[in-house]
Amino acid sequence: MRKAIGRVAILLASPVFFPDAGEARAPQHAPSNRSVAHTEHSKPSKTAVEPKHNQRFTAAGAEAVEVRGGMRTANGVTNTTPGGGLMARQSAARSQSTITRDFIAKQSPTGNAIAMISALPGVISASTDPLGQSNTAMSIRGLQQAEIGFVYEGIPLNDSINYTPYTQAMVDTDNIQSVTVAQGAPDIGAPVYNDVGGLVTVALRDPLEKRGGSVDFSFGSKALQREFIRLDSGEIGRSRVKAFASFSSTTNDQWRGSGKFRKYHVDSKIIKEWGSGSSAGLTFSYDNWQQASYRPMTMAQWRQYGNSFNYTKEYYPGNTSWVGLHLYQRRSTAIIAPVKLKLSEHVSLDVTPAYMNYSEFYYGGVTLKNKGSYFGDQQIADLNLPYQTNGVTTASSINPVPQKSGFLNAVLTWKAGRNTFRAGYIYNYIALEEPIYYAAVNYTGGIANNYSKYMITMPDGRQYRTLDMNFKHQMNELFIDDTLKFLDDKLTVEAGLRYLMISRWNTNLIPGATRYKVGASYAQPLPQVSISYQITPHDQIYIDGTTAYRAPASVQVYGEVFSTTSPTPASRQASLKGEYSIGEEIGYRHYGLVNLSVSLFNYNITNNQITSSQYINGIPLPSPIEAGGKTSRGAQAEIGLRPWRHWSPYVSAQYLHATTDNNIASGLDYLPTKGKIAVQSPEFSAAAGISYDDGHIFGNFVFNYVSSQYSTLMNDEKIPGYETANMTLGYRMRSIGFAQHPQIQLNVINIGAKNYLSGFQSISNNAKATRGVYGTTIAGSSPLYLSAGGVAAVASLSTAF
Repeated sequence: MRKAIGRVAILLASPVFFPDAGEARAPQHAPSNRSVAHTEHSKPSKTAVEPKHNQRFTAAGAEAVEVRGGMRTANGVTNTTPGGGLMARQSAARSQSTITRDFIAKQSPTGNAIAMISALPGVISASTDPLGQSNTAMSIRGLQQAEIGFVYEGIPLNDSINYTPYTQAMVDTDNIQSVTVAQGAPDIGAPVYNDVGGLVTVALRDPLEKRGGSVDFSFGSKALQREFIRLDSGEIGRSRVKAFASFSSTTNDQWRGSGKFRKYHVDSKIIKEWGSGSSAGLTFSYDNWQQASYRPMTMAQWRQYGNSFNYTKEYYPGNTSWVGLHLYQRRSTAIIAPVKLKLSEHVSLDVTPAYMNYSEFYYGGVTLKNKGSYFGDQQIADLNLPYQTNGVTTASSINPVPQKSGFLNAVLTWKAGRNTFRAGYIYNYIALEEPIYYAAVNYTGGIANNYSKYMITMPDGRQYRTLDMNFKHQMNELFIDDTLKFLDDKLTVEAGLRYLMISRWNTNLIPGATRYKVGASYAQPLPQVSISYQITPHDQIYIDGTTAYRAPASVQVYGEVFSTTSPTPASRQASLKGEYSIGEEIGYRHYGLVNLSVSLFNYNITNNQITSSQYINGIPLPSPIEAGGKTSRGAQAEIGLRPWRHWSPYVSAQYLHATTDNNIASGLDYLPTKGKIAVQSPEFSAAAGISYDDGHIFGNFVFNYVSSQYSTLMNDEKIPGYETANMTLGYRMRSIGFAQHPQIQLNVINIGAKNYLSGFQSISNNAKATRGVYGTTIAGSSPLYLSAGGVAAVASLSTAF
């Protein structure tokens, strides 16, 4: 054993050990039974392995994933990816970056995919807690996360309607093999319909070839306790069937204010292979997540109170800011059944059916008048409310959002000589019933039930509601794509077309709604073209032109939400068109001891829709803002060293100039927003990191900088620029009995964190009163912000067996 460890150290120290970048090439999306980041990273070994050159693993229609050399550890670290796992090799003709297990395994196990990619060029990640457990907001090249497609195991990760990516609810970080970010050019075969701002692909670690498993125990700040266990069957007999299942449990105190965080999660996957390239699989994911909400704040509140501006710990009648009224729950179930059929030597068929069931509950606080409250446009004479104080009862406003979604992705691939042709069909159906109802709060803060029992009712016995929607969504998409190679495969030309068709229907049972039934249909052809040339085995240039489309976000686009205190809707139907973008990129890559990737980009967006939120009856509801046209131009770069004498540095940066192209309507006037800097679009962002791993001692350090970002279309309010840093230290032991390479790891997150605003809860047209184009005075409204958490420390003890 000692000789094997020494051999690892010698190989790692030698430049000859990594003859060409030692990395995995990020895959293009295609439905497959295998993770697109399927590499040798996922196979633990008790000893070092010899370098294996040009070892390729393919998924149908995907880029080959290549691994060159490296040690293997119990958690999938190979120490082969440049930049300490932040710069896997790419070959797609678009800007693209991938993080691998070399980086993922060394981050806090409480984190999520969005938090882990924050060092990549163009990616801005904003979280309300350093542990990465709450919803994490992000943007790429100035485009919001609702404009970015997320794919996991061949299915869309985004919320079906408002496009929020709940990455932390879908998969534990222990089971993530890689995360790939296509910063601007969407993949023509990606099964998403909102990717005007690029694509994020999360790949699952496959079951291991040999029977075993792993455990991880973590403790840290805010009374954090986390337990994780994974069991791998290995190949069962000689059946070519293998599987894994994992379970995790996490609890801790809220980072700001009072309240608890609790999460239970299950991941599992089974694969059956036969013949040469055929397989079938089943992936199952379940998540049960509950927490108290973090309180957003205006700029004035942040300046006065800083991080201490929270929901209150104690309850008294009338206190709608009590933390017990501001909760969030989510239960997620996903079943994915990919099948890959090798029909002939040149033809393959990939089919991925899936079923997703998401159940969310948003909770808020409100006071209800016993006499004079409104049911839509109808005033209620007497609600006969319990627990009244001076004719008013404190109530919990409850907004359940249960979504059921069926999904199918089918791709036929035909390879003939230097030509690869793909044809695909994608189908998605969503059913959603969304009410808002109310439960009375007793004098000590007790609530009889949160799930539709013992709710407040009207005199006729009907449940008292201010929203009662039934929403249906159906998407059909067809695409064709052809790739040709010339000049000894150095020149690659790819062109394709997808046609997106979406139909939506919504009914609203609340009296006084403008229309009982609302529907909309969207259809859009989306062509793409790209060219790449391999100058040398180490150098590549590329250029691409793409189009993308996104249907309006939020069911509130198709219906209205009423207040308890007014006969007029608090939110009105917005007749929004779909968001459309045209993008171009040109880039250059070099791979060797030093790895470099540089690109220039330009986007023109029409019907740009900014995702914001509006608090109605104590509940945050999505409220899109139509911002007209938008132009984004800039440059991004990343540079990383492949592991050399155990060290791997990495640097990334982006310059962005994003502007609003026209004046924005406000009432009967227009705000003079033409030429203003677009919201959530920092001019400069950068990251620098360094990693060390000698087989026993390992660690990394990553520093991020984000310049200021505007929160209003008029540029009259912004959040200051900020810096963050994370650090990892650990020691990997020799195998001890059945324990394979046990290790101890310490993650310190948000080192030196100050009181800073990390992101946005809502965006506004103007924060201050502004003179419109036609001379009227347009009143301002304050945006709401997310406050970042402080310093966190997480200690983990893990081993394989």
